[in-house]
Amino acid sequence: MIKSGPRRKFGMATLVLWTIAAVPALTLAEDYYPPPESQGGWRKNVDPEFIRSRGLDPVHVEGFGGYSLSVPNETVIENHDFHEHTGALVIKDGWIVGERYRSSDGAGYMHYLSSIGKSFALACFGIVELDGLEGRIPDRINRNSRVYDTRWLEQGFPLSDPRKQQITFEQVFQHTSGICPQNAADGRILEKGRNLWSDYDAWVVGHEDQWPQTKRLYFDPGRIPQPGVREGWSGREGSYSSVAFAHIGLVLRGLYDMPAHQFLWERLLEPLGFSGIDYHEPPHPGRIMWFTAGGLRMTTRDLARFAYFLLRDGRWKDKRLLPDGWVRSFTSSPDYPNIRSNVDGYFGRKYPPDMFRLLGSGGNFVFVVPGYDLIAIRTGRTANALMKVLQRDLLRRLFLMIPEYQAE
Repeated sequence: MIKSGPRRKFGMATLVLWTIAAVPALTLAEDYYPPPESQGGWRKNVDPEFIRSRGLDPVHVEGFGGYSLSVPNETVIENHDFHEHTGALVIKDGWIVGERYRSSDGAGYMHYLSSIGKSFALACFGIVELDGLEGRIPDRINRNSRVYDTRWLEQGFPLSDPRKQQITFEQVFQHTSGICPQNAADGRILEKGRNLWSDYDAWVVGHEDQWPQTKRLYFDPGRIPQPGVREGWSGREGSYSSVAFAHIGLVLRGLYDMPAHQFLWERLLEPLGFSGIDYHEPPHPGRIMWFTAGGLRMTTRDLARFAYFLLRDGRWKDKRLLPDGWVRSFTSSPDYPNIRSNVDGYFGRKYPPDMFRLLGSGGNFVFVVPGYDLIAIRTGRTANALMKVLQRDLLRRLFLMIPEYQAE
């Protein structure tokens, strides 16, 4: 494992259907942003009276943390035993009001967050989009731009499938690109060759003969072939593609002539005050560190910085890192599994439509409720068979914190 960081600059009161108008307006009492952990970090107050003054029930804040830690960690990945490491964090109005870890070193432990790394890749692309708008790069690039363009993905040519010319970044973000899905709708494993490639770039763009799974598209871009495909816990079944998101790292390198992990640190994590970052099984250690479909390890408190950054619509202190309205464009639509909104009642009509979720395999959840200026996080490595139940129970305990949601 290679580290990067500051040392390396690279139940309900009333069961009514919510409407957008019913969401409490987000009003920030103060313009607060947590300093880096080395300078004191997040402000924290877990006194029950203080929690009540912020509009939450302290018993249920504690209940969210207790439940998060009670779920067993059973996942072992490549000889890494994550059993002892689980974290839970609740942040209200920029205050940590609940924080629990299973191990004594939990606050500093860097959790492997799986597909939450895709949400970071989305944010990096938003930075690229703003750079284009403000002239910091020669080409304007946005979600409707083609992924396969020689200006930023020269290694993708000649095309391994002529249909790849049609793929847009928007289709990658919505998992409708046709690029090799992880699984078919019936559960069959489709993606092959991860961590077994002889050439990472060639594997991503479909030029490695040993792994033909990434050569041909599985369906025409923008058209999921299975009628009525439903979403599973990890996204759209039959089209959810980590290979597609891996293209983002190659595009970052092509646009900026720097590896994606350096762009991630210098343009996003360092400005947010991250204490550091680790990379899980990097594609080419020392050269290509970040598999932009996942691959990130960080502390629960640093993950909360990213959630807080999204909650503030891509601003940090006095600087806008993402285009105005960019975050809202994701959280007001049901079409993005990696920043999954409740605008369509996906998590339940009893929950506010402005709520959104980040999700990573192994039981890593980030819930953001803008109308209440509320973030709740659970980090760990729990068996994926428990994910749907875990999500349901975490959501119930999250909203029990808010008195108007408590069962009569």
